[in-house]
Amino acid sequence: MTKQMHICLLTSGRVFELAYGGETRYTLSLGNWLAMRDHNVTLIGTGFASIKAKSLSKFDVEENKKSKKIRVLYPPMSVYLLSRLVLSLICICKILLINRKSPITLIHVQETGYCGLSAIVSGKLLRIPVIISSHGIRHKALEPNIQSRLRKILLKVEYSLDFFTTKNADKVIAVNSSIKKYYEQKISKKIDFIPVPIKVKDFEFSGVNRDLMREELRIEDNKTKIIGYVGRFSSEKNLFTLLTSFVDVVQDNSLVKLVLVGTGPLEPQLREFVNKRGIEDKVIFCGVRYDIDRILAGFDIFALPSYTEGLSIALLEAMASGRAIICSDIPANNVLVRHNQEALLVNPYNPQELTRAVQLLCSNDSLRLKLGYNAKIRSRQYDEDIVFPKILQYYENLLYRKKNK
Repeated sequence: MTKQMHICLLTSGRVFELAYGGETRYTLSLGNWLAMRDHNVTLIGTGFASIKAKSLSKFDVEENKKSKKIRVLYPPMSVYLLSRLVLSLICICKILLINRKSPITLIHVQETGYCGLSAIVSGKLLRIPVIISSHGIRHKALEPNIQSRLRKILLKVEYSLDFFTTKNADKVIAVNSSIKKYYEQKISKKIDFIPVPIKVKDFEFSGVNRDLMREELRIEDNKTKIIGYVGRFSSEKNLFTLLTSFVDVVQDNSLVKLVLVGTGPLEPQLREFVNKRGIEDKVIFCGVRYDIDRILAGFDIFALPSYTEGLSIALLEAMASGRAIICSDIPANNVLVRHNQEALLVNPYNPQELTRAVQLLCSNDSLRLKLGYNAKIRSRQYDEDIVFPKILQYYENLLYRKKNK
C-alpha cells in the first residue's frame, strides 16, 4: 500500500450539491476513489458566491451521493469574473487554515483560472507541489460569453491568468491531446495527457430502465425514435444547430422525439426557438437529472453537436450505455470515438450533415446496434479503476522527484 497522503482537490464547481458538470463530477469521483484507498482528501468547491470545504473519508463516500439540489444562477460575465477573483483570495486563506490542522501533501486543481491561481499561491506559500488539470481551453471558451464594454481588457486578463497558472504549476495534465498540444506550444512546457474516466458499470444498459423512461416521457409507440442530449445549455454546445436539424428530420419522419437534459443560460432562447418552429410536441425539456443511467437507456441516439469540449463525460456515459452516437468532429471527441466505428462524426457548423446522420440512424437499425456495441467496448478503457490509479502514481512520482531534487 502506498504512503498515506493529504490531497487537496480544488474545483470551481459546487461539489457538495448535486452537480452535472463534467469537471465537478470528475473531482468528486476522484476524491471518493482516493478516500476509499485510505488517503486523506480535502475537497474544496466554489460556487458563484461561496466556498465550501469538506474532508472525505471512505466512511462517508455514500453520503456524498446524497447532496442537495442546487439553484443555478447566471450572473453577468463581468460580475461573475470579479466574484471569482474575490473568492480566489478567500480560498487561499481557507487552504492555509486547513493546512494548519492537517499538513497538505499536494494540491490538485481542476481549472487553469481563478481556482488555479488560488492553488499556485497556496502551493508557493506552503512549499508543496501543485498539479493543474485542464478540462478545456478556458479563455477560449469565455470569448463568446464576454459582451461587456471592457471585453478586450477582460479577455486579456483571462488569457494571462491561464498562462500564468499553467507556467507556475509543478505539473499540468490535459484531458485531451488537443489541449496538451495547445499549451505546449504556448508556454513551452511539457504537458501530460490523462483522460477523464467514469464508472463504466454504472451505465450498463437496462431494458427495464428503457421502458420506465419511455413511460415517464409518455412515448407509447415503440417505433418512435428518441434523440437525446445531456449537458449544459450554453453557446459552445451548439444546441441551435441540433434543433435546426431536428426541424428538418421531423418534416420527413413524425416518429421522432428530441429529449434535452440539463439547463443553462440559453434555455429561454431554446424554448422560444422550439415554440416558434412549432415542434413543442416533439421536444421534451427534462431539466437537470441525476439518474443519467436511466435517461440514457431511454435514448435510441445520443447527440453531442458541441463546437468545443474538454473530454465529454456525457459522451463517455453514452458510450458505456451502448447508445448509437452522433457527435461533432472535433479533437476532443476524436480521442474517444472514430467515425463509422463508435459514432457518426459530423461538422458542427453544418446542420444538413447532422440532419442526414440523424435520418440515417433513425432508419438503420443494424448501424445503430453496431455503433452502440463498439462504443460500449471502447468505453472500458476509460473506467475509473484504470485511469485513477494512473493519477495516484502521478502524485507519487511527483512527490518522489520533489524529495530527491
